[in-house]
Amino acid sequence: MTNAEVPKNVAIIGAGLSGLGLAIALHNVSIPCIVYELRPKSFNLGGGVMLSPNALRVLDDLGVYPRIRDKGFNFETLEFTNEAGEKTDTYYFGSEKFYGYQALRIYRQVLIDELLLMLEERDIPVKYETKFSHVISESDIVEFAFADGSTGKASMLIGADGIHSTVRKYLFPDLAPKFSSFVAITSAIPRSNLRAPHDYHMPVTIMAKPGAFVMAPQDVDGSEIMVGMQRIFPERDRAGWDAMLAGQQELLDILRKDLTSWPDIIQSALQSIVAGQITIWPFYGVPKLDKWASTGERRVIILGDAAHAIPPTTGQGVNQAFEDIYMLAQLLAKLSPKITLSDALLFWQTFRQERIDKVLDLTQKINAKRLPPSEQAKLAAGSIWKGEDLENEGGQLRWLYEPELKKHVIAWTEEIGRA
Repeated sequence: MTNAEVPKNVAIIGAGLSGLGLAIALHNVSIPCIVYELRPKSFNLGGGVMLSPNALRVLDDLGVYPRIRDKGFNFETLEFTNEAGEKTDTYYFGSEKFYGYQALRIYRQVLIDELLLMLEERDIPVKYETKFSHVISESDIVEFAFADGSTGKASMLIGADGIHSTVRKYLFPDLAPKFSSFVAITSAIPRSNLRAPHDYHMPVTIMAKPGAFVMAPQDVDGSEIMVGMQRIFPERDRAGWDAMLAGQQELLDILRKDLTSWPDIIQSALQSIVAGQITIWPFYGVPKLDKWASTGERRVIILGDAAHAIPPTTGQGVNQAFEDIYMLAQLLAKLSPKITLSDALLFWQTFRQERIDKVLDLTQKINAKRLPPSEQAKLAAGSIWKGEDLENEGGQLRWLYEPELKKHVIAWTEEIGRA
């Protein structure tokens, strides 16, 4: 492969949502690929993901959305309420009227299973229990090694292997993800266990004296809901996090601390949680990176959480990863003597980083909205997100949900072609 031709084959490290999505996006533009995953096929990460219109538009173009639309909980807004149950604000996660799509909360494994089925239908191979080790060499092809000593070759190697990416070590050998000090502690309970009216709006973030508490439906009919909160903890190593997760009774005690200080609906949620069904999510991030591809040949690339981990407040982590994979596949398919790999990657990272920066700013403002009033009073004007005014519902998030990725790629390639 030269710097000015479409890749003959691509090796993808990671069979999570971004890796599997990338495989379909590459197949749709006739670029062969293979996916490698260190875990067994039976592994289930659990939990749900929030898909907003920007990602659903991508998944629709890839042929995924019609297959999953009815397999999750479709909704439009998250409400912020106070402990008296009064609505204080509304955040649009989607809107068919404003953005063309409702938001979709779906179990991660349901989405992965559907993507895997699509890979199988397209004869795209996935090799499980194959742990990527390191890049051996990079020239007109990339040669790489696995932990068992075997090796592989491809025109391009793409790391879709998450925030603790091994592929990223080839670009940044000394970089380690930074712990944010926050851990989400969550569980799933039957909605019927809540002491709440049948028409109580969800998802919802309830602000009360002990802090913010989130409740979000995650199955098709909304009968099961994810409930949880964020708390500050000191960092642990992997064994330490595993030990924390194993201490289910201790986690339950943390959740139920100051039980009577919460509104009754939250008390009913906390009383429904049982030890053995609690999960934790330590929030890690990576600093802003100056490159998402290797220096020189630029045939080793990272994307998604490996390149730009985003805190979960706005639910944009997986959504931005889907934007990454879609735009990259579109650009790789257009490589030519005039449109080189170096130029395409520079355009891709620049465009994507501008959006990531705006998402991070939005996330910070939403996080500030969850602070106690005493802490909010210390912040500068404009630091706290405010909802839509009634005259322009959905308007301030249009930049997020309607990115027009394909149009930007076409416009850039046409401009380069005229140069």
